[in-house]
Amino acid sequence: MKITDQTYIYDIDDAFSGKWVNVRFKNGQIKKVFMVDIDFDNDIGEAIVYNTTGSFSYGNAIYLKDVDQIEVTSKD
Repeated sequence: MKITDQTYIYDIDDAFSGKWVNVRFKNGQIKKVFMVDIDFDNDIGEAIVYNTTGSFSYGNAIYLKDVDQIEVTSKD
């Protein structure tokens, strides 16, 4: 899913919550994470909440303003 200013955060939640994803940043970096939730009530902007363990425990945030694309991947 290409992430733009018009991307609805709940569409991201529906498509990727509880799944392993590759997050491609605008700078070209790719990070493989387990998406836990979304966060839209913070000072910086909308974000996905992720960890690298595959549990539903909360972890860190990746802000959508830095993301170019998100796609489903496998755990391995």
